[in-house]
Amino acid sequence: MRRRHTHLRLATAVFILTAATASGCANGAAGASGDCNAPGVTKNEIRIGIVYPDTGAVSGPLQAARAGIDARLGEINAKGGVNGRKIVYQWRDDQGTPEANAIAARDLVEHQKVFGLIESTIAASGSAQYLSDQGVPVTGLAAEGIWSKYRNMFSFSYTTGTAVDTYGMFVKSRGGSRSVLLQTALSGGVSDVGTKLVQSMAAAGLSDGGTVSYTPGADSPTAVAQRIAASGADTLLAITDTDALVQVLAQLRSFGHAPKVVMAVNGYDAALLKRYGVGMAGVTVPLFYRPFESGGPAIAAYVAAMSRYSPQIDQPQQDIPLQSYIHTDMFIRGLEEAGDCPTRQGFIDGLRSVTNYDAEGLIQPIDIAHGLGRQTTCYAFVQVNNAGTAFDVVKEQLCGKEITP
Repeated sequence: MRRRHTHLRLATAVFILTAATASGCANGAAGASGDCNAPGVTKNEIRIGIVYPDTGAVSGPLQAARAGIDARLGEINAKGGVNGRKIVYQWRDDQGTPEANAIAARDLVEHQKVFGLIESTIAASGSAQYLSDQGVPVTGLAAEGIWSKYRNMFSFSYTTGTAVDTYGMFVKSRGGSRSVLLQTALSGGVSDVGTKLVQSMAAAGLSDGGTVSYTPGADSPTAVAQRIAASGADTLLAITDTDALVQVLAQLRSFGHAPKVVMAVNGYDAALLKRYGVGMAGVTVPLFYRPFESGGPAIAAYVAAMSRYSPQIDQPQQDIPLQSYIHTDMFIRGLEEAGDCPTRQGFIDGLRSVTNYDAEGLIQPIDIAHGLGRQTTCYAFVQVNNAGTAFDVVKEQLCGKEITP
């Protein structure tokens, strides 16, 4: 409790000191204007940066990422933001390449003076070292190994750490015995994910039919399908966009070589079923979040937010918007942990101390404090029905283990 002072000049000095520090906060000092002394933080706003491939070869499945970001920010801002500050953003297109990613991140940090970044991209490696050196907090899609390296980078699921046997366990349970990997040969991130999938198959006892690269517009889907058929594989693992997968599947089926199991790392999108229908029949997608078909309050809240703040998305039941929604929720949690006057270091230390994060019920609880780079071991699996009209939950949860090198 402050002591009472009767001396007028001393009282005045105390008043001035109190007024100057009243806007100071737990984790950061305040300037003369009342703004906190952290990049992008003002009295009423927190400015962040968004990086994703709006153009380029991998833009297709990731273009919807901003919709999920808008939905979660719309929700929190409608409630007054974080500690009275609304979150606004600037976005940049990294075209899915490390070179463009580096340029985009530097521009947002150095010229736009953002507090931190949300990266929905497969090319975050382009700026990872720079952002770590600058102490800039980042949440986003952990599609590359660098997400397991830097303490300032956060994701709710790591897919490129130590391989896990969960994917292989599922394929084995569906009768798969030999797998072939179909991928778009564009980035190290894609190759890393593919390597982990192949390792998972091997751990479950499947033999390896090799890897086939396919880039639509540059390669023939017929020739690619012939190579897959020649591999003798009964399981197709796909790291491509859905259009490419459907093209190759159509050719395989025309040859009479329909795979017994088709597992794609993306494509969980009701709008895709309307577009491709039976062409997607049988495609299975592993999910590290709650399937839409499972319902519940968390899914209802997400759908409502998407409908209100991202109405341009006709079908909010998509994996990419949901993932970016969760990445944004994680960023919000970091700001909350950082206190009334957030600093970048306060964000990083605060979020890195959380031991039970579940994105308000959208994911199984994770331990952020001890989970840096730890591969997700529990997945749900959904599969397109034979008519190509809906996804069915074929496995609510399947938990495996990390594969010992």
